[in-house]
Amino acid sequence: MSEFHDYEGMKIRNLVKLADRDYDAEAMCELGFRYCSGLGVRPNQRKGFSWLLGAAFLDEPTAQYLVGTMYVFGIGTAMDYGEALYWFGIAADQGHAASMNELGILHAEGMGVEADFAKAKEYWQKAAELGSEEAEANLKQLEEMDN
Repeated sequence: MSEFHDYEGMKIRNLVKLADRDYDAEAMCELGFRYCSGLGVRPNQRKGFSWLLGAAFLDEPTAQYLVGTMYVFGIGTAMDYGEALYWFGIAADQGHAASMNELGILHAEGMGVEADFAKAKEYWQKAAELGSEEAEANLKQLEEMDN
């Protein structure tokens, strides 16, 4: 994207224009967040999920993370751990630390996959290397379980 946009300060109609006309993934992500949280619009989790999914398909890692999270909890869509794993995986491949942390949790808890603490530890270590405090806490908890 060649132009800088202050998405947080934009009105909904301008965000919709950017998202629809320009296929602007960041604008889609902002719209999704606003609809899910009710920030400046009437809350509509399905509409929020739809905007976030559009941004996720355009390789926006934050949107991919949020879509994964929505699948884990069934927010705006049906609960589906397989889809959550898929979207967290794509974001993690782009270096998204929070998605790596979530993959660790899903593997540790056996959500959508067979429980695998070794795999969980790998994801948490990668996320911790990228600065994820949550992943560091998960690693510490795993070490305490081993003792």
